[in-house]
Amino acid sequence: MLNAFLFITLVTDSILFLFNLILSHNYSLSIVHLGIGIPIFYGLILLRKKKNYRLASYLSTLILFLGYLTLIAVLKGEHFSMIWSYFFAPFSMIILGARKGLFISIIFLFFALSLSYTGVGTWMQGLWDLASYIRFAISQIVMLYVIYAITNSNEKAYEKIRSLRQRELAQLKLFEKLSITDPLTSLYNRRSLDEIFPKEFYAAQREKKYFAYLLLDLDYFKHYNDRYGHNKGDDVIREVAALIKKTCKYAFRIGGDEFSGILIADSSEKIKKRVNNLRRKVYDLKIEHSQNPIAPYVTCSIGVHIVQAYEYDFIDIYNNADTALYKAKAQGRNKVVYL
Repeated sequence: MLNAFLFITLVTDSILFLFNLILSHNYSLSIVHLGIGIPIFYGLILLRKKKNYRLASYLSTLILFLGYLTLIAVLKGEHFSMIWSYFFAPFSMIILGARKGLFISIIFLFFALSLSYTGVGTWMQGLWDLASYIRFAISQIVMLYVIYAITNSNEKAYEKIRSLRQRELAQLKLFEKLSITDPLTSLYNRRSLDEIFPKEFYAAQREKKYFAYLLLDLDYFKHYNDRYGHNKGDDVIREVAALIKKTCKYAFRIGGDEFSGILIADSSEKIKKRVNNLRRKVYDLKIEHSQNPIAPYVTCSIGVHIVQAYEYDFIDIYNNADTALYKAKAQGRNKVVYL
């Protein structure tokens, strides 16, 4: 909008500048138009090239403020010069906003009416009389009110639309998050694994780092739910999920008490250290599990496949991690097995 206003103003001002300079030979008026045109042109540069909307809007408003008042003073009402003052209020309110524009327009109108009042009975060969002045003042005041009412109404409508749009975007983000995360743990769900896995796999390949995929299963967790109830079971799921999230770059809840995670590191030793610490931290939660035959607390078994030959096959990697998890359970649980 500002770009269109400035362009139209510049074109109009340029035409009037050339007209007064070449045809009318009114050099004083040409200087006035030149004084308006140069800053307006600079305002266009600020807006288009430097993207400085704020400075361009204030500069253009100031120039039009001074320029139109100068035209009123120099032309003394001749050649319909007063009509240009009607352009200021809609410009300032649309560009600066209804309230700021109204405030500046009132100041502009005060000076415009003060200047034009001094010409009553003398301007336009005396045709600018008191009745003309009153009509001019009333029309300016009515215009201010109408422009303010329209602009203010549009701004309120826009604000409501913007607020509704923000709420809509927030809801869309929430729905998107719910579609890719597990509601109980906020970990990624099985669906998002298919999207994230290949991206991280190829990223590790490009960076020449070790890529690991783990599967974690809580030991005898069905017995835990039967003994302590599903509410307590959900609490355990959340606590373990938090540990997995801290350990892995990406953590997923595959279903029930089964989790998976993606780890990327400079060496396989770093990956093993983090996974071993994860198993120990689950035990160190010291969550009572009287139905666990291997320990008095909740424990976990973890199967890990560390990729060294980067030939992507998610099924093979998943199956290898699953095989490692099966071996960890077969070896007595509360263990980590690597493949």
